[in-house]
Amino acid sequence: MKKVLIIAPYTLLPGETGFNRFHYLATELVYRGHDVTLLTSNFIHPYKKFRNKLLENQVKYKLVLISEKGYKQNFSLLRIISHMQLERNIKEFVENMTNIPDVIYCAYPLMNTAFNVGRYSKKNKIPYILDIQDIWPDSFNVVFNLPNKVFSFLVFPFTLFANKIYSMADHLIAVSNTYLSRAQKFSKNSCVVFIGADLEAFDKKGNQSLNKNPNEIWLTYIGTLSYSYDLITVIRASVTLKNKGYSEIKVKILGEGPDKELLKKEALELGAPVEFLGYQDYKDMARYLCESDIALNSLSKNSQGSITNKLGDYLAAGLPILNSGTNKEVINLIKDYHLGLNYNSGDKEMLVSKIEYLLNHRDKMVYFGLNSRQIAEKKFDRKNTYKKIFQLIEES
Repeated sequence: MKKVLIIAPYTLLPGETGFNRFHYLATELVYRGHDVTLLTSNFIHPYKKFRNKLLENQVKYKLVLISEKGYKQNFSLLRIISHMQLERNIKEFVENMTNIPDVIYCAYPLMNTAFNVGRYSKKNKIPYILDIQDIWPDSFNVVFNLPNKVFSFLVFPFTLFANKIYSMADHLIAVSNTYLSRAQKFSKNSCVVFIGADLEAFDKKGNQSLNKNPNEIWLTYIGTLSYSYDLITVIRASVTLKNKGYSEIKVKILGEGPDKELLKKEALELGAPVEFLGYQDYKDMARYLCESDIALNSLSKNSQGSITNKLGDYLAAGLPILNSGTNKEVINLIKDYHLGLNYNSGDKEMLVSKIEYLLNHRDKMVYFGLNSRQIAEKKFDRKNTYKKIFQLIEES
């Protein structure tokens, strides 16, 4: 038995819609006989609300909620202040622990947290595993949209700080090859484990019907409604298709985020065939995906998103995928394994043409969908892929 400390400021917990791998890891490690503590924030980042401490009675592991002030906007001074408070409180908790762990497994970002925990691990000779969920500061340019050289110059001190953090880890794990390539030169021990999908849970979604009209074609997006995702183009493309006589097209958007009201206003003004369904629990989300016909991986042009949560769920549902992300790893995955079609973010006419192609080649839709499910089973099923993480923790 090992004492494992998992530090994940942005994780999702039972009752909070969506998946983040740390609750899953903590639960499975307990089942494998380990003493596990999961440390996270008392503030739920996607929901912008505070957690109920009663959650501690709903998990198998020890749950520690670290306080922060909270904030309403993703890009705001209040968020910076809140994160700084969270980082200070995590640092204080870790440095004053009396139950010293045998191994520490930490999410990256937050940057200061990963650095402080890495320094503590080195000082106390505790194996330190860093799980790269995003590549700060590299991913910030999706907001500022500056020329790459200008942006690189401005964030250079943060880039050096990130390099230092990566070098502190005994092992690096990343959610995609793209993210790993950014960090692996700073560590000899590194690997990729996709966030993936829990196929067993996905397939137990139940048989409750959504009463879908059999004549409808559902194009479905799941996830955050924010600057990183190009849903405006999806809405406008659906209107063009409607005006061209494709009355069967319906767009289902499952999720919440800061751009929701803007998107709803656009859809209403244009008379778009779009339904905003908000967050759904995992079973309902899986049910919607399994009744859908096409999945939308609609990222904005500058998004650094690679192998995301939603991609694993789209594959689990066996759907053809329309992808506007510019990440080469995702583009090649779609192309090489024949999972769907790529299009250019912001190009409404190109998206319309891709949808029309699928509607006029239903055999291709079936072909892409079958390939998606096969790849989900081979490369994205957590029951198999996460064994690498468990082995790493247990051998550290």
